Amino acid sequence: MAIQTKRERARFSRLCQELRQLVGQVVRLSQTLLSDKPLMHGTLYELKRKCGKPGCKCSAGHLHSTMVVVTSEEGRKKLRVVAKGDLVETKIKTDRYRKLRRARAELVKLIGQIVRVIDQMEALRREEKK
Repeated sequence: MAIQTKRERARFSRLCQELRQLVGQVVRLSQTLLSDKPLMHGTLYELKRKCGKPGCKCSAGHLHSTMVVVTSEEGRKKLRVVAKGDLVETKIKTDRYRKLRRARAELVKLIGQIVRVIDQMEALRREEKK
């Protein structure tokens, strides 16, 4: 087939622009993916509970509060208590982890789009054997 018509050249040009744009998005994602800063698998949240003592303030609705990191190990949820002194650092590390996972998912999607565009460009350039 090969690129012969003006319409095919215009389509090929649009595909080239789309490919450049997708590669640019990959480059932007690389900042997150190539970082060497520490991260922590899990989600940080506040656990509120009652202790069960009859005279405690929690029986009146003022629940006890503990910050925990929840992770999944072998299909089961694990809770780890976070010390107050480690709270800020733990939040930063869990945020980095979430950001990395989002960037990874976006990269997988972008790679699929890049492959689709390359396949279309190849189809336009391919010459059939006579």
